[in-house]
Amino acid sequence: MKAVTIARRFNHATLQYASNKKSFLKIRGPEAPKFLNGLVTSKLLPAFTKKNLTTINPHQEDKNNQLELDFDETHSNWGVFNEMGYNGSYISRFGTYTGILNSKGRLLTDTLLYPSPLCHGTKKSMAWPEYLLEFDPSIGSTLNKMLDLHVLTSKVKTKLYEGGFTSWDMRILLPGLQAEDENPWISNVLEPSTMTKNPQDAQAFAAGLASALFQGNEAQVIAMYIERRTDQLIEADGSMGQQFRVVTKNGVDLKSILNPQGFPFEFKLEEVDPAFFRRLRFEQGYVDSVQDYTAESLLPLELNFDFLPNAVSADKGCYIGQELTARTFATGILRKRLVPVTLFNPENYPLPQGKQYPDISMEPDPNETRKPSANSNPFGNTKTPKRQRPAGSLIASEGNKGVAMLRIEHFKRAFHSEEDDKPFYIATEDGKRIGIIPSQPFWLLDHEEDL
Repeated sequence: MKAVTIARRFNHATLQYASNKKSFLKIRGPEAPKFLNGLVTSKLLPAFTKKNLTTINPHQEDKNNQLELDFDETHSNWGVFNEMGYNGSYISRFGTYTGILNSKGRLLTDTLLYPSPLCHGTKKSMAWPEYLLEFDPSIGSTLNKMLDLHVLTSKVKTKLYEGGFTSWDMRILLPGLQAEDENPWISNVLEPSTMTKNPQDAQAFAAGLASALFQGNEAQVIAMYIERRTDQLIEADGSMGQQFRVVTKNGVDLKSILNPQGFPFEFKLEEVDPAFFRRLRFEQGYVDSVQDYTAESLLPLELNFDFLPNAVSADKGCYIGQELTARTFATGILRKRLVPVTLFNPENYPLPQGKQYPDISMEPDPNETRKPSANSNPFGNTKTPKRQRPAGSLIASEGNKGVAMLRIEHFKRAFHSEEDDKPFYIATEDGKRIGIIPSQPFWLLDHEEDL
């Protein structure tokens, strides 16, 4: 890890942290990478076979830059393969964001998949590939049964941990930076973390970052995730902080092991409520485990997995739920996507409880010329018009921040209409309205023509 540099020296940076209640599944054994590659949406091994149209990626790039593993991935705890980085594919000891689908292609849960331990393992722990899957405790038994069903003769062992580990959200805000500045996290952490092409370099970089944040206590860190879902936001905003997920054993207080070194300023530690990070991710436009949505109710591409680094692969071959996902890639047909929203008039709660996700309605567009209904009778006997279908649905909210599944046909009005045009709302059970104001998601500027 490079030394973090900024233009001027200031008194302190802010390091915010909060603990999460999470469960973990450990997968260990010589066939762990192969087993997980057939389970999750990410591509965890470089080889793939195009068996039919459902394994063809319409946006596939030249594969000349793909990494070829020149080591035996079955007999060492080498890390995780990532298909895409700033300079092609790479090996990492940091976690990767991915999903586990059911047989119909619906998201059973999203998850962080960590190589474990991060960098300070014993000879025994580093002898075989070992990974941790992190998820909400409510889905633990379902996920454990699913893995037991698919292990069969695979040379892996799995173990469910309902306790034993603590997951921590962490964000570091560097001082004195403006939005128009170049964000130091890109050149110091994000880009170099994707330059490691072999296990040795990956472990050395992980050890360097662990030392920069936890010097003297690196062995207390079981696993770590560098937040990659916000890469485009950081590239556009020089003042934006970098987020991490850190896994420790239960009983370890993150504050007691934090010992930042090599930074040209002091750190101010700030413990926040977990709801703070939940609001933050909603504002940034993504979800995190089934605490934010109902299992098996959404498609991974509806949650923008195709715009998140290494979250889903279109050409990796077979995995659970692959058929529908690959077909959607190939056809490009997707009617709705997740967007961040702000809830206006929160005093009008509670939200309606009749549906899994509350409907978002939309006022008629005053700029649209209404066409006569096909059912209109010129002699005055007019049939009742069909009820307008919802514009979307609210998936989750925390305070006045949330995420909503919005129909793509309404994106133009949601993000490019007049400032005083605020047509989206949720009708409450007592006849009031909760205003819904969508925010343009970070990925839309680069991909709007594809929708």
